[in-house]
Amino acid sequence: MNFGIRQFTLMLMYFTTLPNLAAAEEVSEIDYSGNYVMQGKGFGANDSAYTGTCSLSLQGTKRDYHVSCYNQDTRHTYVGKGLARGDTLALFIGDVLQGDHNAIYAGEYLVLYQRKTDGDLTGIWLHAKSSAAGMETLVRKK
Repeated sequence: MNFGIRQFTLMLMYFTTLPNLAAAEEVSEIDYSGNYVMQGKGFGANDSAYTGTCSLSLQGTKRDYHVSCYNQDTRHTYVGKGLARGDTLALFIGDVLQGDHNAIYAGEYLVLYQRKTDGDLTGIWLHAKSSAAGMETLVRKK
């Protein structure tokens, strides 16, 4: 399946507008902090499924998050930041690099999650510098 920017944009619009039209200015009351089991797969014909773990921690009261995910298949850790609004969580995540203003840049992937009623997260992702995209689920560890 060839998943392009147009399809991703349409999905992004769906996830960010439809579920929260009435609460456009509302800050998320949901705390996404915790440890999750990660499962995902790219949309490319040759993409392999992957598994791993993710940890989300709330930073202050602004509903911004620090995230760290370990992909067991590549044996690689990705870190980043995210924001929540209602039942939507958006992250940028990737390798740690030196960025502007003496800060760490980790924005290799954009990931957009929708919270299900059971607390698990279903998401889609897009690589910043290629056409790679896929889907991913985060299941909260009990």
